[in-house]
Amino acid sequence: MMCIQTPGSFVWAASLATRLGPSGWSAWGVYCVTGVLQGTLLGMGLYYEWKMRKMEREDIQGRIAVADADGTEEGVGEETPLIREGDR
Repeated sequence: MMCIQTPGSFVWAASLATRLGPSGWSAWGVYCVTGVLQGTLLGMGLYYEWKMRKMEREDIQGRIAVADADGTEEGVGEETPLIREGDR
């Protein structure tokens, strides 16, 4: 939604600026500021989403490498209880 809304605020601001001219800056300027703030939020959201996916992928690859090295995950074997004492 924000990928459409962010550029849309600049299009709307340009439309208002064309109709109102420089003297109507208080009308279209707000949409420019809103577009910049939304763009910043969108950029931050995408950055942290990509970063989280990369961390998850590295974590999964690390677990696979450990499981392949000794045949099981760290400290987990066939006789490991499924529910630990602290989890109840």
